[in-house]
Amino acid sequence: PPARDIELKSGNMFYVIRDVADLQLKAGDYVEQLQQTKTELQHAVDLQDHEKLQQTASQLQKQLTGFNQALTAINLKTQEISDIRSNILSANEQVLASPFLNGQVDLSKVDLKKIEQQMVSIQSEMVKLAGMLIQSSSSDRNETSQS
Repeated sequence: PPARDIELKSGNMFYVIRDVADLQLKAGDYVEQLQQTKTELQHAVDLQDHEKLQQTASQLQKQLTGFNQALTAINLKTQEISDIRSNILSANEQVLASPFLNGQVDLSKVDLKKIEQQMVSIQSEMVKLAGMLIQSSSSDRNETSQS
């Protein structure tokens, strides 16, 4: 079997917390930027502003590509967080594959709903991450309070 440099573990809270923190640290900024860009995108479509739309499209493309590189570069230790990373990467890829980001700037065909859904799915993965932190710290507290 090919040697894997790291065996992904499941359930070790220390590693989960570390992975979550790492992912949030390196990915959190991108999520904020994407929110901002999504708003600008909506605005450009509302104004039917082709130039703004093109600028926003290339901005979105750069952000998503950077986001993917940041995500891929993180050395994760746990399966749970690795799965979340895969979900975010695939949501990013779907946005990147949209005709809108590949030169088709026909305003009538820009599928904002679809982009919106991908963004929501990226965000819900980030929320899941935060949830894992809260879960892990509260289960630590429960164990100490019961003794």
